[in-house]
Amino acid sequence: MKKWIAGLVLALILTVSCVYLFIPSKIVISTIISSQATINGEFRYISSEEKWPRWWQDSDGKPHRPGDPFTYNETSFRLIKHSYNVVGIEIEQNGLKLPSIIHLVSFKIDSTVAIWQGELPAGKNPVTRIINYRKALEIRKNMNRVMKNLSSFISNSKNVYGVSITRTTNQDSTLLSARFISPAYPTTSELYDYFDAVRENIKKQKAKSTGYPMMNVIKLENDSFETEVAVPTSRELKNDGEFIFMRMIPGNSMMTEVTGGSYTANEALRQIELFIADYGRFKIANSFQSLLTNRLSEPDTLKWITKIYVPVVQ
Repeated sequence: MKKWIAGLVLALILTVSCVYLFIPSKIVISTIISSQATINGEFRYISSEEKWPRWWQDSDGKPHRPGDPFTYNETSFRLIKHSYNVVGIEIEQNGLKLPSIIHLVSFKIDSTVAIWQGELPAGKNPVTRIINYRKALEIRKNMNRVMKNLSSFISNSKNVYGVSITRTTNQDSTLLSARFISPAYPTTSELYDYFDAVRENIKKQKAKSTGYPMMNVIKLENDSFETEVAVPTSRELKNDGEFIFMRMIPGNSMMTEVTGGSYTANEALRQIELFIADYGRFKIANSFQSLLTNRLSEPDTLKWITKIYVPVVQ
């Protein structure tokens, strides 16, 4: 009987010793996920809770509902701070709160690794240590699923920038252009008055218009707008008063095509410029919009088709 009790005590001592040996006083909870994305693009989607609903999925696969906390399998996550490529996330499970940090590391221009780590105090009681260790395993599992959802979303560049962006090569082309300044963003009528004037001058110079009209709008410091319009021509022309001949030099451009009004086109342009900055490319000339839809004859802005080009150098 004494041997049995002694054996039981020894087993208990060994079990408790193993608990303290294999479960440290602070349990490190970490996960590492790689994504096919730029570090800047991924940081924008982690560092702003306003963007979280775009990639967040609950454990049942449903999208996030506005107003609800960001919860995955009864574990809640909340953005608490961010700095350069580092984001602080508070994790809460059944009233237990612990801070954590996501570090982003770029290995290539389009490859980013997210290292997410937090610490959970194990407690002094061996039973508490075992309970907290199991909690840590569950929290880590949920962290890992959250990051996989983000990685799947962020690895598709159309998700990141909202449009499909491709590289295209500009052909050698000749253009006749004109500029004007307006107190507000140019109206459709103003644009097409200038397009018509440019086309008339092309005819005057015995040439032909050969493509879709183009434009570039810049907001000036005094909140007015400078607009440049251009029409492709069949040959080289001369400057004629306000009409200026231009030649588009062959080169590379980042391009997208969108359907919608001016807001949609301008937002797509902003996203292309973010893409260019994220991928370390350089804009070398003014961007321009090619208006594939005649906006005077089609009043429905939802049907306007526009191609947007931004000339770049690698």
